[in-house]
Amino acid sequence: MTRELRATGVRMQFGGVVALQDASIAVSPGRIHGLIGRNGSGKSTLFNCITGFLQPTAGRITVDGQVVTGWAPHRLVRAGVARTFQTPRVDMRSSVREAVLAGFYSTLRSGFMAAMLGLPSARSEERRLRDAAAQLMEQLGLLPLAGSEIGRLSMGQVRLVEVARCLAAGARYVLLDEPAAGLTRKEQALLAQQIRALAARGIGVLLVEHNFGLIRALCDEVTVLETGRVLSTGTPDAVAGDARVVESYLGRAEASEDEAAVRPVREAA
Repeated sequence: MTRELRATGVRMQFGGVVALQDASIAVSPGRIHGLIGRNGSGKSTLFNCITGFLQPTAGRITVDGQVVTGWAPHRLVRAGVARTFQTPRVDMRSSVREAVLAGFYSTLRSGFMAAMLGLPSARSEERRLRDAAAQLMEQLGLLPLAGSEIGRLSMGQVRLVEVARCLAAGARYVLLDEPAAGLTRKEQALLAQQIRALAARGIGVLLVEHNFGLIRALCDEVTVLETGRVLSTGTPDAVAGDARVVESYLGRAEASEDEAAVRPVREAA
């Protein structure tokens, strides 16, 4: 069995508008795959088809060989696929610890009644989850902030809380939707370190990002979309040298700006 998250021949049509046409992408364990393209190229649509927020008109989504096309998002989380959002979806009034613990919801073994009655099995599981949450927070540098209200954190720290929630759910594949948006260069460098750490643990990462400098510094492979179709797939250097990609997406000026923006990320590597 081939271990990978794969979308094959995905088509997404909204009425008379074709948002995706024969789009394919694969994410392997321990690898970082970038997905880029201009606004309206179909990135978000493909991302939502893979994570169950849209049911594709045609095509197939598989997780480690199992067909999961059309599965609901919560079912995909149980299958090992978790995502973050451009706008973080977390209660800003909760603490970091509470938010991370909420990520374990799909893995709970004890039932609601056991928890309500305070049965030993439920108490034991609560201790186990608190220990696991503390370990995750420590790995991501969040443990000193465990009791802090999320609304008081920087955007970079909130992004890391989202990553922690994905890991709490037992994700084997983590899909990050523009995680560097709104971050300072220092926060981008920290985020890049943690994304590399995810891959080093054998987790497959799909990274949707406008910052090509960040993509180039992090990714093993890049897929470029243009008007719903795959324009190019290859290593970051190969994609950056593809004349079609330069014309469609990069442009010399934009590429130069991105390279400058990502310099702290490379220096932190």
